[in-house]
Amino acid sequence: MTTLAALPDHTLRTDPLWQQLFRSYWHVITPLRYLGWITDVDLTDTFLIRADIGDGTELVVATEHGLPADPAEVTGWCVIRRDIDNPGRHTVLYDSVPGGPQRHCHAGLLPMFARIDALNAPHPAYRLTASATYCAPYGLNTTQGGASETPGMAVARYFEWCRSLTAAEGYQRVWERPEQDGYPLAVLEKDGYIATVRVTRSTETEGA
Repeated sequence: MTTLAALPDHTLRTDPLWQQLFRSYWHVITPLRYLGWITDVDLTDTFLIRADIGDGTELVVATEHGLPADPAEVTGWCVIRRDIDNPGRHTVLYDSVPGGPQRHCHAGLLPMFARIDALNAPHPAYRLTASATYCAPYGLNTTQGGASETPGMAVARYFEWCRSLTAAEGYQRVWERPEQDGYPLAVLEKDGYIATVRVTRSTETEGA
């Protein structure tokens, strides 16, 4: 059974721009939702991702100047935790934009989610595992991954894995499991080679 935060409840969910940005930044939004936080795209002034942590504070994820319409233009992330009722009260948690202290991490998801996972904030106790199975045309199968991680890290790792296969290794995504049907799973293909990247529930619990 998946544990995914609900979608935000507002009329903008039917707005084409909101839908486009929500889908474009799916790789950032989905790991946040697996941490149990309702996550939204703010269209006022500059585009931002906002995740309600549930304790009166929220995370704001953007770049130097909001979010570009094309996520390929992101050069780094800036993550701020702020008071929802008093946004002036805030703390910069992570900054990998050019010139930021974590600039060497660029737009990578895993360093950002490692910092988010370290927050003193409500988060699920269950663990997830990201792994990939590669099947060669002649039938040899190999599997990579399998570490038990927090939900945010495991789902972020899934997206980074898929991105690496498509952007760096030339795989094409041929199928992806619909969100409502279970944990993330994608099938990719390249010259007869099949890669299946998946997230599964770990048998370990946090602190075990």
